[in-house]
Amino acid sequence: MNIEHDLSTRLGTIRQLGYVVENLDRAVEAWSAGLGVGPWTVIRNIPLHSSYRGAPSQPLIDIALGYRGGMQIELIKQNNDAPSPYRSFIERGQYGLHHTAFISEQIDEDARLLQRAGLSLVCDINMPTGGRYVYFQSPVPGEQTFIELLEATPAMRQMLEQGITATAGWDGRSPPTVIDFATMAQARR
Repeated sequence: MNIEHDLSTRLGTIRQLGYVVENLDRAVEAWSAGLGVGPWTVIRNIPLHSSYRGAPSQPLIDIALGYRGGMQIELIKQNNDAPSPYRSFIERGQYGLHHTAFISEQIDEDARLLQRAGLSLVCDINMPTGGRYVYFQSPVPGEQTFIELLEATPAMRQMLEQGITATAGWDGRSPPTVIDFATMAQARR
């Protein structure tokens, strides 16, 4: 079996570039004004349930999702000190490109394939809305970015499709749509 061939045919194209940022709102403004990326959806106070380097962890993050053509740009700000692949960047004073992501139709099988190719599983995250994503250490020695697999749930597919469609007609001026998990959790009580 040729693992490299299996990887390139199974994983397909990179669908997302993820960046760790210090200030989410300023980053959204810069990406919009400077690079024409948008429209944006900002999701605040996302509680993640993860296993980071084999230990349970619960990072709390804010993200912004924007599009440029068929590429999703994800901006990430971690709001607590929980161990995570984001926190490891922040502790090194590193901001910027954090990961490249592929959409995975069979995340368990694709994760095993990456491990057989010699990549180390760093973090396994369950989303509060369902779905899962996993981070692997970069195959490039010394490189600190991660390879991410995003589970191809119906919600993930719908979000990508809507974002890609919205970017085609975006006027470059509309403000981000904001969703707050903390407000949603309080409303459910």
